[in-house]
Amino acid sequence: MKKLFIFLAILISQYSEAQNIVWRKMRIAPTLVENYESDKQNKKIKLGECFIVNSANRELARGKYKNGLKDSIWNYFSQNGDLIQVYDFTSKKLIYNIPDVSSIVKQASVIDTTGYIKPKLVAPVKIGGLDYGFYLLYNQRNLPEGAKDQKEDILMEYIFDVSATGKLEDFNIKYSSIFYNAEFKQSIRDLHVDAYEFIPASINGKPVKSKLVYQIMLYIKQAKDRGTYNIPTQKY
Repeated sequence: MKKLFIFLAILISQYSEAQNIVWRKMRIAPTLVENYESDKQNKKIKLGECFIVNSANRELARGKYKNGLKDSIWNYFSQNGDLIQVYDFTSKKLIYNIPDVSSIVKQASVIDTTGYIKPKLVAPVKIGGLDYGFYLLYNQRNLPEGAKDQKEDILMEYIFDVSATGKLEDFNIKYSSIFYNAEFKQSIRDLHVDAYEFIPASINGKPVKSKLVYQIMLYIKQAKDRGTYNIPTQKY
């Protein structure tokens, strides 16, 4: 009888919790939508399953929240649906990480090796992968007029200063072409929480400061309506 009472109590508790959880949607970037379970009374408290899709409804991230924080294993995918990264937010460990060969974003990094002889370098890593990290921040409406007025293609670089603890310390956007070169400092306040998630670089196993760079070509020549926001980031 006692066991039956405990079993019923557990069922009632689980039912009550389920009644207080609802699914919500939130646009977190111009081309990204987050779908998540949250408290019925407070939409800011994420409590369960979560997945993020792009404008083509392709899933880029999936995992769980517990009391508003990412919990346990999160999986990250390429635009083609391939698994490219697995990160454990409970143990703070990168479990799986492969280059996203389908991404329009290329990665570079800068690590100061002054004073080292034949150092063993490990580049910094963006948790979530390059595509997800880029589209969290990219808004083509924010492209400078000087870039949109060009006739030649432009290399756009997102340059992140990452501390030895993986903290984002600074963020600039640089544009380079034959006739247009400019760099703009960006605010690192009030970004989406996922934009701050990095694993630091290391030298001989010791975490160090570094720069992580996203490199994306802006194909100005392909713009169908020059002077507007229709600047392709993919070559057709």
